Amino acid sequence: MGIKYFKKQFCLASLIIYVSLIICFFASMDPVSAKELQVGVSPLMLDLGTVTKGESVVGSFFIVTSSQDEIIVKLKSSRSNFDFFKKPANIDIVNSVSEEDSSGWVYFPENPYVLKAADDTLNTKSGTISDWKNVNFVLNVPDDAESCYHAFKIEPTPYTTKEEGSSVTIIAMVAITVKFQVDGECAVEGNILDIMQDISSDYVDLGVYFKNVGTATFSAQSPEVMILYENGTLLDKQRSGSVSIIPGDIGVLNARFDPKKIVPGNYLVNSTVIYGANTTSKQVPLIIEKPEVVKVSAVVPKASDGMNDTRWILLFLIIMILVGAYKFYKAEDRR
Repeated sequence: MGIKYFKKQFCLASLIIYVSLIICFFASMDPVSAKELQVGVSPLMLDLGTVTKGESVVGSFFIVTSSQDEIIVKLKSSRSNFDFFKKPANIDIVNSVSEEDSSGWVYFPENPYVLKAADDTLNTKSGTISDWKNVNFVLNVPDDAESCYHAFKIEPTPYTTKEEGSSVTIIAMVAITVKFQVDGECAVEGNILDIMQDISSDYVDLGVYFKNVGTATFSAQSPEVMILYENGTLLDKQRSGSVSIIPGDIGVLNARFDPKKIVPGNYLVNSTVIYGANTTSKQVPLIIEKPEVVKVSAVVPKASDGMNDTRWILLFLIIMILVGAYKFYKAEDRR
């Protein structure tokens, strides 16, 4: 009992010391590491104009900071949200936008970038900037790029080098949006082919089959898939998920309904699909059946050779050895 008691006391004391050291560590940290560190880009939107398929274009922008510490800035590109083209400045081109992911076409000749404090400063309305760096990137337009407007984002992620392995709190963090137009004819068009039920489900699952008949990739969704009685009275409505559809392909917009609300029978189904800045609707008669899950029988694999028996024997021997070792050490503890 005495040994076990001292062991418990030792573990408790070690835990108290460990927690105390952690508290002291954070209490002694330099509050400067939590001060405002502003890293951003200028300008916030860059227009590369019209480019041709297969062309490589160089773009540039500035990374700026108000910090006196040396900072490493890592850059990454990501796809832009379609909402960017819904802004008033882009209202005249919103119907000529491809949602093809162009972020993978970007190459940074130097990444990461190191920003060091300089003797000369730049005074702006927002304050003093101690350092700025011109960043160049290359946009490699593929030969099969879609002939429409595109956009992607460049996001800088800064890290301080004041203390190795430590990071900083970023107060101002912005990304730059780059837009450009790939030369050629652009057509954003799609239509609803049909609306059908998938009966292999516990629910009433309806699929809106939507085809991209244009030249631009777009995301499509149906905010309203409505089931109506034959007289036009609304029974229930649901929203579908969003699907990205490339030119020539057919996407299925799935909407799920509660089977307790829908009795099998004849109905009218209406769907409104939004794709890009466009909207289209279609209504079809549909016989809704009772959902029925297809049960798949389990297949038990057969042993291919005698190796399975050998493995079971080895496993049994290992278990016996472990049990024997456990009993041995338990007996030693009782002595």
